[in-house]
Amino acid sequence: MAGQNVSQRTHRYDAFLSYSHAADSAKADHLRRGLQNFARSSWRHLRALRIFLDNASLSANPGLWPEIERHLADSGAFILLACPRSAGSDWVQKEINWWRAGLGARRMLIVVTGGELKWDHGAGDFDWEHTTCLPRTMAGMFSDEPRWVDLRWMSEEDPGSLRDSRFQQCVADLAAPLHGRPKEDLIGADVTRQRRTKRLVRGALAVITALAVAAGLGWVNAVQQRDEAQRQARLATSRQLAATALNLKDGNLRLASLLAIEAYRMQESPEAIATLNRLSTESPHLVSMMSSAKDISALAFSTDEKAVAVGDEGGTVAVWRADGRALRARTSLPGRITAVGFSEDGKRLAAGDSKGNVGVYDLTRKTLRMLVPLPKSVSSLGFSMAGQVAVADEAGTVALYEESGKMVRSKRRGHSGKVTVFQNVDSHLLVRDGVGGGALYTVPELRTVLESNQLSVPAGQYVEAVSNGGHCFGYLKFGQLISTGLPKRKGHESLAGTCPDFPALPNEEARLLALSDNGRMAVGTASGITVADAQTKGETGQLRKLTGVGRPSLLQFSDTGNRLASAHGRTVALWNFQQSSRTAHAHGLLLADEETAVHSPPLAVGPDGQVAWSNLMEGDPFGADTTLHVWSPKGRGTLVGGDAPFYDALAFSPDGRTLYAGLEGAVQSWQIQETRLVKRRTVTFSGRQDDYRDAVMIAPRADGSLVITTDNGAVHVADPSAQRTRIAVPPGTTDPRRGLRSSLSNDGRTAALENTEGAVDLYDVGSGRKLQSVRLNGEKVNALALAGGGHSLFLDGSRGTFARWDLNEQRFRWQSDEPNGAQVTSSADGRTVLTLADSGALTRWDADTGDRLGGPDIPIPPNTMSGIGGIGQHTGFVVDSAGTLWTATEGGEVLSWDFSVNSWIEGLCRIADRNLTDAEWRRYVGTTPPSRPTCE
Repeated sequence: MAGQNVSQRTHRYDAFLSYSHAADSAKADHLRRGLQNFARSSWRHLRALRIFLDNASLSANPGLWPEIERHLADSGAFILLACPRSAGSDWVQKEINWWRAGLGARRMLIVVTGGELKWDHGAGDFDWEHTTCLPRTMAGMFSDEPRWVDLRWMSEEDPGSLRDSRFQQCVADLAAPLHGRPKEDLIGADVTRQRRTKRLVRGALAVITALAVAAGLGWVNAVQQRDEAQRQARLATSRQLAATALNLKDGNLRLASLLAIEAYRMQESPEAIATLNRLSTESPHLVSMMSSAKDISALAFSTDEKAVAVGDEGGTVAVWRADGRALRARTSLPGRITAVGFSEDGKRLAAGDSKGNVGVYDLTRKTLRMLVPLPKSVSSLGFSMAGQVAVADEAGTVALYEESGKMVRSKRRGHSGKVTVFQNVDSHLLVRDGVGGGALYTVPELRTVLESNQLSVPAGQYVEAVSNGGHCFGYLKFGQLISTGLPKRKGHESLAGTCPDFPALPNEEARLLALSDNGRMAVGTASGITVADAQTKGETGQLRKLTGVGRPSLLQFSDTGNRLASAHGRTVALWNFQQSSRTAHAHGLLLADEETAVHSPPLAVGPDGQVAWSNLMEGDPFGADTTLHVWSPKGRGTLVGGDAPFYDALAFSPDGRTLYAGLEGAVQSWQIQETRLVKRRTVTFSGRQDDYRDAVMIAPRADGSLVITTDNGAVHVADPSAQRTRIAVPPGTTDPRRGLRSSLSNDGRTAALENTEGAVDLYDVGSGRKLQSVRLNGEKVNALALAGGGHSLFLDGSRGTFARWDLNEQRFRWQSDEPNGAQVTSSADGRTVLTLADSGALTRWDADTGDRLGGPDIPIPPNTMSGIGGIGQHTGFVVDSAGTLWTATEGGEVLSWDFSVNSWIEGLCRIADRNLTDAEWRRYVGTTPPSRPTCE
């Protein structure tokens, strides 16, 4: 029986558990599991005892009682969970009666889970007046008081843990007779087994942990190797895409831009960033590119140059804003568009097609009016100031229409008109052909005043063009422009002008020619576009190569010649010759250059986007002292102040309400009001007046105090209400001819000061204590800048070394031997670092690696009085908190520059005006195209 080996057992179950389902289901299951697990001989044995519990042991059977009888017969003991509800249960009584009829009380164990149980020693039976947990059918079943186990403390809702000490004692009381062993032996065996199991578990856990750690380390190493391999693969692909973009940039800037963007997204490598920068600064005159569904066949600018009309082979005419950022209107004609033109006020657009159809589109009302068609394909058209429309076709027919659309008159002259333009306040109409001839008619009679049928072009190997106003006709042959004009006639001298002289072009075959009336020529070649400015007396005309596009199919100047539209198949490129950079933005802030000494205007940027500079503005009277200016992009205009001809350093207060201006011996405080600057305070420097030096840098603090460095290497501190400064770091030189460079951290806590021995000393401003001293390989320091909260120092050396010194680690993080600049600046967080060379070349650097990322050139002003230095010596520059670069150049202007990666990507997407196709992705990247577009 219980406690014997399995081979000696005579019953399948060691005990049968009888209970009330309504009262003790959870307790019965908990007790069953406790008996099965208590005092197991080995962890290999699943259970110590086999206990029958109907819910756990019975299978589905239509004959329930016979099945229970069979299991009762197959059990070696009977355990009754006694409680009032089990005492009243018919099933429990039936199971008790069956067991009583067999083994009786010999193998019955009682577990009280509820109610009362009391033995009457006098009667030798239970006291049935007080016993409530047993059925009365058990009367007389026991001759002696049975040992029973009390589980009334256990909750049915939450029986607790199997290892609870009270529960373990109860289980031991029941298990001892079932095993046939003393209770103490079972408890000892269970404790021994538990300890052995714990040791085994600990050992297994240790082994598993060791294996898991080893596997984890191996997995981490594998993941790291995988990630590194993937990173290297992405880096290689990024570099390949960047290199391909640079190779394509001259002939296909749109595709190159998309590849450069994908190179950066593949891996934010220095090469990818440099390529984005390079493509953003190449083709400085390029404004935008747009696409058409068909090949482009006609182009025209509005008179105010704010719109451009694009006609295509499919008969569609689109009107775009001249920056290419918005489509204003779209209309169509039945045939291929051959000519387009705007009215003088830009409110109407005329278009002609290859079938002779002419339409006038009202850009305000968005309506198209068709005019009486011409016999042949329209070759040119034009508006008068009064709104009349003149149209010429390829057969030489000239038609004049009233503003209402009615045809006034038509005339056949025998020459196709390449240009049709009204002259002499609409009193005459000039039509010029493509071989040098033309005619002048009266309006509205179309009476011929002047006509020339001369052939002014050579035989073969030439390209010809007529300017928009008809005054300049010429042809290009062997790189030279030969021009002719209509014969002079009294009263019409304007017709006699020929084109100005242009410089000879490089030895490259010309395929297309465009001329402007103000002395500009555009030549389309197999490799792109060359633009030449007319030669003036004593000066050779400028030649410019417009890169980023291939061979053009159409070229069209605006009336002023300041803009050019070029067609390349289905793509239109818009160019602006007054735009000096694609990343620079002019704000109409023109600076004067009336100084004979080299001077770079000091600049400062405020927290709300304000920018301040010190310089006379264009048009200011010579010698004026109002050289302080504050401009805000919020549009309140330029605020003017100042009472000195020179200021050397500027800084905004942290709240942007005060401008601090440093000059020789003092710092002034100017309050920024709505309409002007008002001086509030002047703080003079400590020391003898004869020793006063110029301020180099000002760092305002949040408490209202100022930290100022001067060009003798001193550091001054001005308390909020003080009239004089106190010296935190004494001067480094007393030689008035020697100026020392310096820089301050953004919070004014750290100062970097050049000393007379060529090193840079770093000071804690609060204590005046020298922290470190830095030497740049024995080179003289040209420029320096503290950044990153005073944790990084950037140094530019006289022999071309540019380096970053880490103040925390007290070592150089990197050194670059590439030629760089004479000035250096950095954003406050140290993430954007720029140098400016004497030549005007701006260079952005990777602050972490020291890689040179490239940059644009400062535009050269039309003239300068300041010595022989390069434009970089006449330019001040600073980076604001948003990463925008600001520059101010004597004789030039104040410019803001897009110098963030996101701004470059946005600009390149405007140029691309499309996304990579799947075929392009597979060709250049070599993987499955992603679902996301290159440009949103």
